[in-house]
Amino acid sequence: MIRRYLRTIAIVVCAISMTAAHRPKTAVAYSLSIDPADPTAIRVSMRIEYGPRSARLGMARHPEYDDRFWRYLTDWQVFGIDKRALLQLDRENAWRVISHIGNADVSYRIKLPREDTANRPVWHTAIRADGGSINPVDTFLFLVDNPKVETRVALGLPTDNVAWPLTRPETRRYVVMGMGPSEIRTDAETLLDSPILYGRNLRRWHFNIGSTPHEIVYWPLPQATPFDTIAFVDAIQKVAREAVAVFGKTPYPLYQFLIEDGAWGALEHRSSVTLGMQSRDLARDPMMYLPELAHEFFHAWNLMRLYPEGRGGPPSVDAPAHTNGLWFSEGVTIYYAEALTRRAGFPEDNKSRPDLLAEELETYYRNPGNTRISPEVASARAVDTTGINGDYEPNYYTQGRLIGTALDLIIKDSTRGERNLDDLMRALYSRFADKRGFTTDDVQHAANDVCSCKLDRFFDDHVRQARPLDFNRYLPSIGLRAIVDTIAATDTAGTPLPDLRVWAYPPRSGGRMRVWIQDPSSVWARAGLHTGMELVAFNNAPIDSFPSFRRAFRAVKLGQVVRVDVLRDGASVRMNVSVAGYSRPRVRIVEDPLATPAQIARRRIWLGGR
Repeated sequence: MIRRYLRTIAIVVCAISMTAAHRPKTAVAYSLSIDPADPTAIRVSMRIEYGPRSARLGMARHPEYDDRFWRYLTDWQVFGIDKRALLQLDRENAWRVISHIGNADVSYRIKLPREDTANRPVWHTAIRADGGSINPVDTFLFLVDNPKVETRVALGLPTDNVAWPLTRPETRRYVVMGMGPSEIRTDAETLLDSPILYGRNLRRWHFNIGSTPHEIVYWPLPQATPFDTIAFVDAIQKVAREAVAVFGKTPYPLYQFLIEDGAWGALEHRSSVTLGMQSRDLARDPMMYLPELAHEFFHAWNLMRLYPEGRGGPPSVDAPAHTNGLWFSEGVTIYYAEALTRRAGFPEDNKSRPDLLAEELETYYRNPGNTRISPEVASARAVDTTGINGDYEPNYYTQGRLIGTALDLIIKDSTRGERNLDDLMRALYSRFADKRGFTTDDVQHAANDVCSCKLDRFFDDHVRQARPLDFNRYLPSIGLRAIVDTIAATDTAGTPLPDLRVWAYPPRSGGRMRVWIQDPSSVWARAGLHTGMELVAFNNAPIDSFPSFRRAFRAVKLGQVVRVDVLRDGASVRMNVSVAGYSRPRVRIVEDPLATPAQIARRRIWLGGR
C-alpha cells in the first residue's frame, strides 16, 4: 500500500516537472497606434503571455525627469483568456493584473496634455498632423518584476517613414498593425530606451564609422526655415568620429541622432539621442547646437555604459536613486563636448580654449555653492527637491568640467605629455562599462594608475570636499596662468546690471511658488528672503505660477524698490528689496613669459583640444 502511494507521488511529481519544463516562457506583445479620430491620443495594447497570475505593470520613472505621464492614462480595458481578468491600482504609477492562467490583454489610451508643439521639451511626446515623436518611457507599461522578458512590438502609424533605433536604417517597412512578421523583438529595458520619431517629411542622412551605421534624422516644422544641411551633417559626422576615437570603437550596432525642430533640450539613450534644434537657429549657424550634440553623444559611453554607482540597472517604478558620481558623468562629459568640437574643427562659439576656460572659471567662482558644497554631495542631491541646498546651489556640471580639465593637465604634466584624460576614460571604460557602477574611489585609483602619481589629496579636496580649485597649480604646466579679480557686473556697453540673483520654483508636491535664492550675498538674501519661502506676490504682482513670476521678474530695474510678499508661519510678510548693482569675479588667462619650450609645446597641443 505504501509502495503504491509512493509510486503515485512520483508520477505526479514527474508530471508537474515535465509541465513546468515545457511551459512557454513569459512574453509581452505590444501594439501602438495613433487614434485617427483624435491625433492627440495614443492607443497601446499589451498582451501578457504565460506570465504570473498576479503581474505588476508599471510606468517607469526616468532618472533625469519625472513628468508622471501615468496621469494621462485613460480608457482602460482588461481581458482574460478563459476567465475574467482584474486590474487593481498598486501605487500611482503601478497596477496589478490578476488573471486565471497568466494570460491577459491590457489596453489603455494616452491623452496627451496640451502643449505648444513648436516649443516643447524634446523628451515630451508630441503628435502633429505631419508626424510625431514618442517617448517610450511615457508610453509603454512594463512587467515591473521581469523587465528582461521577451518583448514584441508592432507600430501602427500614419506613415512608414519612421526612425527607431531598434531597426537598422535601411529597414523601412516595419510599421504594421497587429502581431505580424514585421514586428520588432526586444526586451522592455531596451524598448523603454528607444524613442520613436516618424513623419512624412523626415530628412535623413547616413554615414558609417568603421562598419557601424549612423543616421541623422531631422523632423522639421511645417514652416521650417531652410539651412545649410551639408555643413550641418558634415559637422555632426566629424564630431562623432572624434568621440569614437577616444574609446577606439563603437559600443552599439546602430546610432541615431533624432533631431526635432520646434523643441528644446536633449536626452541621451544607449543607441540614440533626441535633440531639439530650431531651424531658425540653424539658419543663422548650422553649428549652433554642436556642443550640446557632442555632449549627448559622448553619453553613449560616459553615463549609459560607464555609469556611476546607483545609476545603472533596469527600469523602475521607484524614485531615482542617489548617486555621488554625476560630477563625472555629466561634468566630464561637458569637458569633452568642448574638446571634441574643437578637435573636429568647430570650436565652441569660435572662441579660444583659454577664453572658454576663463568663462567657466568665472561661472564657477560666481556661484558660492560650488565652493561650499562638494561635487559628490551636489551629485547625490540632484534627484532631491529643489531648494534642498538652501541658499547655496552648486552646479556639478561646472564642478565636474573643471575637475576634468585639472585632471587632464595633471596627467599630461606627470607623464610628460604621453597621456591625458582620454587615457583615464579608456581605463575606466575598460574596467567598469556595463559591469558595475563606479565610485569616486574607482576614478581616483584609475587616475593614479594613468598618471603614475598620487591624486588622493586632489580627490579629497575637490571631489569629496568643496575646497576651491586653484588653476594656477595646473596651468603653468602648459605655460599659462590665471589672473582672478573682482569687477562691477555690467552689460556689454558698460552699464551696471541690477542684482537679479533670485528666482522661483514650483514644489513637486504642488502648492505655492517658492523663493529660490541664487547667492546668499545678493540684495534679496540680505533683505531676509531665503530659499523655500512661499511666494505670494513679487513686484506688486500676485504669483500663482512660474509664468506670472517671470513676467513680474522681467520688470525689475536697477535702483527700484521691489516689494516681495511671502508666507511666514502662515502669515503674509512683506519685504522691501532695494535693487542695487553687484560685483562679479573676473578671470583672465594669459601666457606665462617664463614658460619652457616643453610647456609651450604642450600648450600648442592643448589649444587644439587634445
